[in-house]
Amino acid sequence: MKRTMLADGVTRVVLGPEDAAGFQTIRFSDDRGTYLEQTGFSCTERPVFRLDSAAGAGDVRRTANGEVVLSNEGQTKQIRTSHSAQLRFACAEGEILTGLGQHEEGFFDYARREERLYQHNMKISVPFLLSSGGWGLLIENGCAMRFRGEGNGFTFQLDAAGEISYVVIRAENCAEVLKKLSALIGKPTLLPKWAFGYIQSKERYKTSKELIETAAAFRHRGLGLDCIVLDWCSWRDGCWGDKTPDPERFPDVRELADTLHRMNVRLMVSIWPNTAKGQDCDEFLAADAFLPGSRIYDAFSAEARELYWKQCKRHWMAGGTDALWCDSCEPITDPDWCGEEKRDEDERMRLLTEASGVRMDPERMNDYGAVHVRGIYEHWRKDYPEKRPVILSRSGGLDSGALGTILWSGDVAARWDVLRKQVTEAIRTAISGIFWWTFDIGGFFVDRKEPWFWRGDYPDGVQDPGYRELYIRWFQFGSMLPVFRSHGTDTPREPWQFGGEDSPEYICIKETIGLRYRLMPYLYSTAEQACREGIPMIRAMLAAFPEESALHRLDDQYMLGDVLLVKPVARAIQDGGDRTEITLPSGGWYDFFTGDFVSGGQTVFTATPLNRFPVFVRAGSILPTAEGAQCAADVPTPARELTVYEGADGTLLLYDDAGDGYGEGTTIPVRYSDAEQSVELQEVIGRLPELAEMTIRLHRRDGTQTERVVCYEGRGIRVSFRE
Repeated sequence: MKRTMLADGVTRVVLGPEDAAGFQTIRFSDDRGTYLEQTGFSCTERPVFRLDSAAGAGDVRRTANGEVVLSNEGQTKQIRTSHSAQLRFACAEGEILTGLGQHEEGFFDYARREERLYQHNMKISVPFLLSSGGWGLLIENGCAMRFRGEGNGFTFQLDAAGEISYVVIRAENCAEVLKKLSALIGKPTLLPKWAFGYIQSKERYKTSKELIETAAAFRHRGLGLDCIVLDWCSWRDGCWGDKTPDPERFPDVRELADTLHRMNVRLMVSIWPNTAKGQDCDEFLAADAFLPGSRIYDAFSAEARELYWKQCKRHWMAGGTDALWCDSCEPITDPDWCGEEKRDEDERMRLLTEASGVRMDPERMNDYGAVHVRGIYEHWRKDYPEKRPVILSRSGGLDSGALGTILWSGDVAARWDVLRKQVTEAIRTAISGIFWWTFDIGGFFVDRKEPWFWRGDYPDGVQDPGYRELYIRWFQFGSMLPVFRSHGTDTPREPWQFGGEDSPEYICIKETIGLRYRLMPYLYSTAEQACREGIPMIRAMLAAFPEESALHRLDDQYMLGDVLLVKPVARAIQDGGDRTEITLPSGGWYDFFTGDFVSGGQTVFTATPLNRFPVFVRAGSILPTAEGAQCAADVPTPARELTVYEGADGTLLLYDDAGDGYGEGTTIPVRYSDAEQSVELQEVIGRLPELAEMTIRLHRRDGTQTERVVCYEGRGIRVSFRE
């Protein structure tokens, strides 16, 4: 056993199989006493098998993940031995144990629950456990695992490991634990500004012409848009996963990208790790770069990653593509994904781990998506150093934020119960250390016609008023995430498909997109804060308000940065969704939409008709906004509008930059004194792009506002609101 202090309050323990015999308790203590103990450790030798069938053998099969080639016909042979292991820990009774990544069931506290940690379509398994007691535990191994909470303790069961390595992090509170975790794994890299705008996607746009016409329709209607997505089947028929575009439907990638760019719209393209036929497939076969018994490229191989990037670059990146969507990067999820009924959870895990474990090292089975996106990120940074990477991935590791990677929750279904669970999943994913996360607004599966167990409730799609209501609530929630993206199959997703321009549904969608762009200066400053401090934009109540223990179990509301308290509406109006309960922390709060002041420390009900959802602003906040923007390029640099909310002192680091690349940013420190009713814009850090005329408003408890227009030249300036 080796125990190493990595930093203040950060300890790594490494155990080998030989340490299981005669194991003695390992205690973790500080001046507050013992907070965690490892009380048990056992190991069992297990064989590692590898499928020896020829690379790429097997027939093409149509699955939920496209046209896949998997063969089980070859012999498996044992190539070495590994160990399954069990780690047992004791902690204080009553602590909230959360984290573990993103799953399907919407659980927040795992103190008495079980979770299976493997990568799947709707699972981003992160073996990081966070306690409300102010400590975190990260298992550094890459195998499939099983977690079991036991109230006053828990166990991690590891499927395959040589050495077992884990890190214990101790801090004053949960937010500080997350900051130390980020310092350990690498702080996130800031996405380009456009990535915080609205991203339009569906399954699927079929031609360059359709992509361009859709983007133009957004501009014609005055709807905000920053990116449009080309989903699967950009290739020629029969060449699943080939990164060569179909020349009939996408004759000129450069012209496509340039046309979109002239409208200030970026292009994101879906790419896959599996290929059935075509140039890419031939190249991987020649390089013997597929996982055994498949036509899934071996992302664990540096040579295969380089070849994969060469294929990405050949047409799409060289043609001006702005973002890559790494779909199906688990990548073996099909053994349990077929059939009308969902299998037992243990059976699902068994099928997936067995199918994966003979094709890749079971000690690293959970790492495929992480090494896949790392290969893309590293090559991108080398070949396009002036352009920040944007990678959307269905799977990834804790370092995804540092790799410019946005994770999303997979092929979720259009149902109210799923939407409710997605709220908790968003909160818990962030508290697991994942910074950039989103989902398919409206649910991926809307209809029931697909031959899979995971399906939606709305066969008529946008023609069903019930689906339109669900979509709008999902859309409002999505506008309050780090990344705002609509996507799905079975029914259209463009805003005008939900009704005419005078319909309440269309108006709600347009207003919500407008809200996102109005908040862009705040969102971008908050994203920069996340990168600088290592604290996610989405903050669970136990991280945002460590001193208010009564809030810690709330799993359906969260802080978006320091200023905004958000409670997504996850009930239909006919089921009470027109009136939503929200618990306000101590202090003062303002309803963002009405401006009304409400005292904190209480649970209140707020009216939530279709065009409203609970968003509250903390008293003392300084909120930067922009009016009238329809894309990130429209947002002034720096922000020209600041609204200060009376009731407490406040600070803001207003950040801005060119929106892409790695040039110098601009930071304006702003302070508000409630007693003096004054705002101070301090000396700019960096270079002020231009003389800035700024409008500063003081919003008072009685609902009145006082406005001042000042000329900020980069030197300190004080603005008084005393009458």
